[in-house]
Amino acid sequence: MIRSTTLKITYLIFFAFLILFGSYFLYRNYVGADINVGESGDRQLLDFGEKIGRKYVFLRLENKKGEIIIKKSATEYCNYPLSGFESSVKIDGILNAGSGLKLIEISGPVGVHSRSKQFFYLNNNSCPEPVPFVKDKVLVYNIYSDQPNFKISDFNDDGFVDVAAEYRNYDLNPLVDGVREFYHFDIISREFVYSHFENYQEGIDCPECTGEIK
Repeated sequence: MIRSTTLKITYLIFFAFLILFGSYFLYRNYVGADINVGESGDRQLLDFGEKIGRKYVFLRLENKKGEIIIKKSATEYCNYPLSGFESSVKIDGILNAGSGLKLIEISGPVGVHSRSKQFFYLNNNSCPEPVPFVKDKVLVYNIYSDQPNFKISDFNDDGFVDVAAEYRNYDLNPLVDGVREFYHFDIISREFVYSHFENYQEGIDCPECTGEIK
């Protein structure tokens, strides 16, 4: 009788262990699965607001080819190729573009002293879509600065975020003089459209770069 009871307890402990191990394996490899981004990539948990909620965002880069990956649910992911990055890329944060639209802001070093920047939003399926930059009818999916420096603000007070990229002016003194190109955000087409440029000198503030996004 004692032997039979001991055997039952042993079986119960064994099966309980199997259940615990199986649950851990399922969570580790499926539910809580993470993505290896390596030393050149990045990962963050970002809050996209009430409609979408919080999502894990991963950046993966290898041999100058990269992708942004959104973890939609415990077992479902979607991705989009990155553009304009070389050795590493990081998530700068989430940006309020206006009218409730959130943009994922990412950047990485390019060449000797330049930096590339790219923006994404999540579509109705919670998958990443790039925000292009349009200048002279040419569309690209990243913007760079060789200062390297960017200004991000509502320059024209229309309630939407805009981007200005700064470049060295090699026609003058590139250590002091620069050119600042402005791109205004079009909420309908979801594009940054080139507006104008201005010359500036290092150390002098940008008077336009003070607008806030409500």
